[in-house]
Amino acid sequence: MKYHAGWVGAICCALVLAGCESKLGGNSKEQAASESHSNSPKVAKGHLRFVEGFQKGYAQAAKESKPMLVFFTAEWCHFCHQLADEAFTNPQVVSLSENFVCVLVDADAEPSVCRQFGVTGFPTIQFLSPRGGSLERIVGKKPGHQLMMAMQAALQNVARHSAASDAPSR
Repeated sequence: MKYHAGWVGAICCALVLAGCESKLGGNSKEQAASESHSNSPKVAKGHLRFVEGFQKGYAQAAKESKPMLVFFTAEWCHFCHQLADEAFTNPQVVSLSENFVCVLVDADAEPSVCRQFGVTGFPTIQFLSPRGGSLERIVGKKPGHQLMMAMQAALQNVARHSAASDAPSR
């Protein structure tokens, strides 16, 4: 029996892409994984300094009046590791990250946070204002220069909102 190369390639591609789809369902197997990952997630971080856990990161962002870079990831996500190894080691991304509170959300440890933000694929990066308002969103593995542009756009968005709220009312 002959296999058509196009079909085989398409199936292989689909299997690779399926590796980083959401595994958030709420069954007992995932809850057990959540418990085992909550203490020390073994997810890739690159060179960025992350606060682990959404609530802790949100509190720090509010205290420091900094926007958040929220990295939704999982230990089992191949593309999350690639993003961390490539984009999170880019010197410009690392430098820009100092303007954010970088928050790591492990999908297995915090599935409810993933659902709250509508995260269904990994990696996802959500940029939030210091008060939690949505700024920018990236889904999927992106190169460092694209992440850098999204970071700059998020910072500009925060600056615009800050300037507008500081302007005297007429």
